[in-house]
Amino acid sequence: MRSTFGGIETALRAIRAQRLALDLTGHNIANTDTPGYSRQVARTSATAPYAVPTMNRNTIAGQIGTGVETDQIERMRDEFLDRQIQYENSSLGWWTTRQSGLEQLEVIFQEPSETGLSAQLSEFWAGLEELANRPYDETVRTPVLETAITLTDTIRHTYSQLQNFQKDLDKQARVLVDRINSLAGQIAHINSEIVQVVGVGQDPNDLLDERELLVAELSEITNIDVQTNELDNMTISIGGTLLVSGDNNYPLDIDDTSGFAEIITTINSSAVNVSKGKLGSILEMRDTDVQYYLDSLDDFASTLINEFNAVHRGGHDLDGFTNVDFFDGTGAGDIEVNITDPREIAASSIPDTEGNGLNAIELAKVIKDNSYATTDNATLSGFYGAMIAKLGVDANQADNALTNQTMLVNHLYNRQQSVAGVSLDEEMANMIKFQNSYNAAARIMTTLDETLDKLINGMGIVGR
Repeated sequence: MRSTFGGIETALRAIRAQRLALDLTGHNIANTDTPGYSRQVARTSATAPYAVPTMNRNTIAGQIGTGVETDQIERMRDEFLDRQIQYENSSLGWWTTRQSGLEQLEVIFQEPSETGLSAQLSEFWAGLEELANRPYDETVRTPVLETAITLTDTIRHTYSQLQNFQKDLDKQARVLVDRINSLAGQIAHINSEIVQVVGVGQDPNDLLDERELLVAELSEITNIDVQTNELDNMTISIGGTLLVSGDNNYPLDIDDTSGFAEIITTINSSAVNVSKGKLGSILEMRDTDVQYYLDSLDDFASTLINEFNAVHRGGHDLDGFTNVDFFDGTGAGDIEVNITDPREIAASSIPDTEGNGLNAIELAKVIKDNSYATTDNATLSGFYGAMIAKLGVDANQADNALTNQTMLVNHLYNRQQSVAGVSLDEEMANMIKFQNSYNAAARIMTTLDETLDKLINGMGIVGR
């Protein structure tokens, strides 16, 4: 038959279970605003009843329950949703960085504006048109020369800013590689701790939250593939290249051979396929977008130099001199005005002190009428306009994509919070429920104590 003290053990189990539930409720409330925290719930079940069915079991009316026990402290998390958020976080990091980069390019070009290259090019063209009408007038010649100097200064300055921006992007890429290596090291360390806790049959819930927070940051930086095994040991790779495996991490490295940072793995020095996240966006912005505008601006400047000089050399200035280059340099990085005196502008097609202005017309055509193979068979003005239009289209696309991606990630985070987030209203209700359950179990313990006291001390002495 059951022990006289069996009821005390049942009440004790109830007290322990409700106290643990109260402890978890306090832990949840304390971490309401902790980033990455997942609420925890105590899962309980009834303990084995008395008596166990055997051939020589005691004859009783039926099995009697022996109380409750806590089987697991469950971390409320949806792993599928976590992986979906990680994937979309990579896209969010990509579009956030791309939108910021294109915005910086728009600032560099300053289009449309009165100080932009397009406005200065139009002003230079208008000056040449006026010069064609009054080639002898030095008050017309002077603004043409000054506008040309301003134009070349702007081209060189814009080109220099693009180069500096490209170098800044390269520095940012190096910083992110260091951050990836730091995160990988922390994740590997937590992996080892998690395996130890799981190995002794416990739930490393807080460690799992800490690791998930690091993985979320890592997913925003680059494209990752995440896998876990039955011991909650995590393996992470970037584009097929192993980064973390258990308590081992394989840092990324930098190859400077090309002059810019190329991401390689320390495993075999092969290139790492970084295709998403902030790092992927930075690399594409550095190698594709900024390089496109550097090359395009250089094509624009070199075409302006060569074609304008070819026409200018065929004309005559006010002093009858000919075969003089108007521009000097080879491209956008070193373009400058070669002449220093407004009288040296070869506006005439004949060697005359007043000139006929016909060569000024041809010079103006170089900018807005003639097309060239080096500028995709477009005029110089049209080529530059198309370049700026492309920048505007790309920037608008990035703005829209970032807005949409932000909405998607926020939606996924809201879904995640509905599972993992702490609701103070719910925790307060649980606290009242567990408190009353605890009080009831304590009351059972008190009742049993009083019963045993009556049995032991209140009954008479045998034989009296």
